[in-house]
Amino acid sequence: MNDIVDQLFKIEQTAQDMQSSIDEKKKDLRTVYERKQQEFDSEINQQTQQQLKEIQFEINQKEEANKKELYSLYENEIKRFEKEYRQKKDDIVQEIVGNILRT
Repeated sequence: MNDIVDQLFKIEQTAQDMQSSIDEKKKDLRTVYERKQQEFDSEINQQTQQQLKEIQFEINQKEEANKKELYSLYENEIKRFEKEYRQKKDDIVQEIVGNILRT
């Protein structure tokens, strides 16, 4: 009878050792998984930040190009108005001088 109890005790001890070993392996795997997840998250975050920087740079470049284009259009429009103003001013002056000379 003692042999049976000893055998059962050894079986139970072996089962507990196996369970402890399995629990330890699960803990190790969980640690590895969490570390890999953190590394993945960090890598994705870095990639996202890099892409955001690239997009922001492109937006800034386009914005700067648009500003230059608008400024150029503005300058051309100002020049056109000034030319038109000078022309009309000259026309008015000639008309006034012509009227003065006729009288």
